Amino acid sequence: MTTLQSSPYIAENENILGASNGVRLQSLVYIRWLAVIGQAFALVLVHWGMDYDLPIIPCAVLVAASAVVNVLVTISYKSTARLTNRGAILYLFYDALQLTGLLYLTGGLSNPFSILFLVPVTISATSLTLKGTVFLGLTTLLCISFLAVFHEPLPLPDKELHLSNTYILAIWAALVLGTLFLSSYAWRISSDSRKMTDALTVARMALAREQQLSAVGGIAAAAAHELGTPLNTILLVSEELSREFPVGSDHEVDAKLLHDQAKKCADVLAQLSQGPSTDRFLQQDAHHNYLPFQSLIALVTEKYANKGTEIKIIVDGDLNDQPKLFASPEILHGLGNLVSNGTEFAHSIVTIDLNWDENEVHAIIQDDGPGFSDEIIDRLGEPYTSTRRGNGGMGLGVFISEMLIGHSGGTIHFSNASAGGARCHIQWPRKRLEKADPYS
Repeated sequence: MTTLQSSPYIAENENILGASNGVRLQSLVYIRWLAVIGQAFALVLVHWGMDYDLPIIPCAVLVAASAVVNVLVTISYKSTARLTNRGAILYLFYDALQLTGLLYLTGGLSNPFSILFLVPVTISATSLTLKGTVFLGLTTLLCISFLAVFHEPLPLPDKELHLSNTYILAIWAALVLGTLFLSSYAWRISSDSRKMTDALTVARMALAREQQLSAVGGIAAAAAHELGTPLNTILLVSEELSREFPVGSDHEVDAKLLHDQAKKCADVLAQLSQGPSTDRFLQQDAHHNYLPFQSLIALVTEKYANKGTEIKIIVDGDLNDQPKLFASPEILHGLGNLVSNGTEFAHSIVTIDLNWDENEVHAIIQDDGPGFSDEIIDRLGEPYTSTRRGNGGMGLGVFISEMLIGHSGGTIHFSNASAGGARCHIQWPRKRLEKADPYS
């Protein structure tokens, strides 16, 4: 079964925000090239420029290994690639081990460049997950502790400065505390920044979808205005034709049918031309608006009952405890579009399974038609996307349903049933659905 979880502001946004996490590979490559150049320069300066006796060949091998890895990474990946958290952690883990090897050969913690241990863990704290930062932090602490005990002596000439064990212990403590403090501080600051950035991104995406829906409404209003004149002409001509044809003739019946259908179109266009008004829905008596869940579904399916497709409602829940909710236009129209799609593509039957508990309310709309095509299922909910095999359509019904159900607090999961046919699973938090104000 192919399944797609679709929600206006949750699942889709998590995918998009997740794609922006991690570290840009080119940034790490650039940082490592700086480290390779700096390490090579330091080795040349100290060994030949200052005449210190360094184990130059092992040190050069470690520096060259980093350069080779960088070249291979540059060749293998695009410059715009982003590493996953695991990939970035492995990348920085290698840097920590390479630095440990260099410092082991050149004096351990007595080497002033031991401060560079703070670089990998700081990068992780600002860009990667907490788990990755903890792993690199522990790796850094282990490497620092290892170098405090095991290392080659610093190649100082005789009678120059020799560091005592107490001073080495102080350097170890400083590096450990610096690693812990800097990583936790950087993580906290970057975490707050990421939350603000993600919230802003989600808000922008929500606004963009609202603008899309508004644009669809504007197009509908413009279409209603443009179609008004020709439709009135059709109404007038069809009415005159029905009078001229002999009573009871096939032509008279066809003319009356044409007039009735055109009248229905005119009524729909009249509604589209009006602004949204709650007065067209809310009645004086609250009994007409605040309905049990099963009754609301029956109200939605009523207009599609005579389309030649059987609609079967199955209730799996305690009828004495079923949720009651306002039959708001957003819920009626959102569910109506999904039921309409089901009746249009079903071979013979559409089933609607209803169930609920104290926390959630579910409605599963399933037909016995051809189902969603594999090519289109991943893009369901996008405007102007056809949803079924071999059929046209702009895909606005699913897009509008997703928006309206999302406004009511629900989410939609689209999939193909294992036995065939399309399956739409709508889920609401019960507290959100049973609200006192239908427009809050």
